[in-house]
Amino acid sequence: MAIFTSKEYLPYLTAVLVGVILGVLIFTFINKNNFPAENEIISKNQIGNSFNEAVNKASPSVVNIYSDVLVNDRRSQSPFSDRFNSIFGLNKARIQSSLGSGVIFYSNGYILTNQHVIGDKNVGITVELSNGLKEKAKIIGIDKGTDLAVLKIDQNEELSSIEIANSDNLKIGDIVLAIGNPYGLGQSVSMGIVSATGREFNNPYSDYIQTDASINRGNSGGALIDTSGRLVGINTLIRSSTGGSEGIGLAIPSARVLGIINDLIQYGEVKRGWLGFGIDRRVLATQNLLKISFVYPNGPAKEANLEEGDIIIEINEQKSSYPLLFQEFARSKPGTIIKFKILRDGDYLNIDLLTSIVST
Repeated sequence: MAIFTSKEYLPYLTAVLVGVILGVLIFTFINKNNFPAENEIISKNQIGNSFNEAVNKASPSVVNIYSDVLVNDRRSQSPFSDRFNSIFGLNKARIQSSLGSGVIFYSNGYILTNQHVIGDKNVGITVELSNGLKEKAKIIGIDKGTDLAVLKIDQNEELSSIEIANSDNLKIGDIVLAIGNPYGLGQSVSMGIVSATGREFNNPYSDYIQTDASINRGNSGGALIDTSGRLVGINTLIRSSTGGSEGIGLAIPSARVLGIINDLIQYGEVKRGWLGFGIDRRVLATQNLLKISFVYPNGPAKEANLEEGDIIIEINEQKSSYPLLFQEFARSKPGTIIKFKILRDGDYLNIDLLTSIVST
């Protein structure tokens, strides 16, 4: 076996040392030019985590709403008290104030809010704009089914209307921001994510967006926006055991709101589709079947050739149920096609029903 002398080994050792030195120099150069300094990383992260731009874009379109509602101040619950109190002037009505939020939908002064914000026996509504200006508002239309109302204020100048996004594109986990007037403190913003979509909570008229963004008393009627400052929903209610926010807020999706606000502006009410048939309640209760009990003459069901005695098996390719039937009715507009699969005399039939306006 050959043995290297110290002189023979020296060139190899020199080559290794030169390689190591060059490697260190090259690594230092690449590291310096491709990796930002620590303060640069912090700066970029701060910018990426701020939603100030989105809030500044949307907040001028969110207003505070103060409503005065007439309530009866009854001093006795006795069945004989009404006549007694009216004789002696004890049935006094009083004004109760409520607060909430609203969203400017159109620059000519149309504002959308929740119906429960303005109340049933309203005697006055004041809208406070983001610049502090206060204006009296009038009611254009209400829809108790979805708990929405349209107000109108008169302004000589155009108002800042909100940009609207398609809420159907929302995904679970998307970041959203709630803007409103919680507890009358003034306009505030809270952040959360989309926890779920398609929530009903005993209201078939609205498939709510569920969010953990903090929503409290006064937030109702305010805006739920995405990180681009676009409206995705109208904050409406919370599920809570204490009355305060517990991380379950519900907002009406912007995709559902659009048709409603236009109907309220044009008609003062929401035009929903009419099916033109009735369901046998006894069969529904005893057999859990949707059996058609009658068909209105000249109605949409008659036009679609549905008959008394037909059993509905599927609705829009989903297994039939009464909640699903009511949901499809509640959310349909005149001219909507609803697909039915029915059982008639042992045969299955597919029928398309075109909804229409209720006959008067």
